[in-house]
Amino acid sequence: MKAIQLIKYGDAHTAFQTNEVPIPQLKSSDSVLIKVQAFGINFADVMARKGLYRAAPNLPAILGYEVVGTVERVNSNFNENLIGKRVLAMTRFGGYAEYSVASSKGIIEIQDQVPNGHALALATQYCTAHLAIEKTSLFNNDFVLIHSASGGVGTALTQLAKLKNCQIIGLTTTSSKISYLKKNGVNFPIYHKNNNYTEEVLKLTKNQKITAIFNSVGGDTFKKDLELLESGGNLVFFGISERIKSRKGILNTLFQLLKIGKIHPAKLILNSQSINGLNLLEIADKKPEQIQNSLKELITLYMAKKISPVANNEFNWDQISNAHHGLENSKFVGKVYINVIKQ
Repeated sequence: MKAIQLIKYGDAHTAFQTNEVPIPQLKSSDSVLIKVQAFGINFADVMARKGLYRAAPNLPAILGYEVVGTVERVNSNFNENLIGKRVLAMTRFGGYAEYSVASSKGIIEIQDQVPNGHALALATQYCTAHLAIEKTSLFNNDFVLIHSASGGVGTALTQLAKLKNCQIIGLTTTSSKISYLKKNGVNFPIYHKNNNYTEEVLKLTKNQKITAIFNSVGGDTFKKDLELLESGGNLVFFGISERIKSRKGILNTLFQLLKIGKIHPAKLILNSQSINGLNLLEIADKKPEQIQNSLKELITLYMAKKISPVANNEFNWDQISNAHHGLENSKFVGKVYINVIKQ
């Protein structure tokens, strides 16, 4: 089969190569082989390409951990009913290929009328947002702060938080994306540079603190977000995109940790605050049923037209470098994906 392999770390235009590789084997009893129609590209893939994602496989590596496709083979009689079905799956890397393997515990059947891009957005972006919001307690008119609000997860968080009638503050470092934030339902869009957003947030809320903050940036935003968080509030981290600016190595890692700083548990207890981390890949590995349940709820919301994935960034197989480069440099809003088979 054909696969796009990461052959060296660094620039998107020199990192990838299409090679012939064996079709992956079904090793566990719950694994299924999927003929891929399309695969998504996520910021974790960009981090992996830069050599900054520890969970990524060794080179040469096949990245990608979400696919849409049809099940061609199963490893258990229990899953025979899946053969020929169109599914959405988390793949634990290995998605940039004509065939990919996934656990049947973490996949969901999807109807043919659901576009590839929408389905892939539900897999990673909306599933991340859904699980992140589950870590909070949101009520009517609560203030919610979303970093990188024009990205895939930011888009999903906005739509899901709006279902709870929250007041959304959306941050972006690209001024041209303000109109998109408003269109997506952000009540208070903020354009900022160098993470200077604290004063503007408090001005908009009239000094009221924030109930829930969703952070995919890391760095010194951690300290700033803690200062903005109300008593009883939740701070959810699901990424460290700030690291994309740094190089590999222990010194750079230590520098990033110093920027984040430290917090004493006693302070969290006194303020009844919670800090949560969310790694979708880890959940897909250890608790795939949780992914499956989340996807079922999201498909229900999607079919009821209560959420609207944005997936305008469609690329062909040979445009993988352009897709990666654009995602790394914040050129897109919504989902970025590659069509293997034209829908």
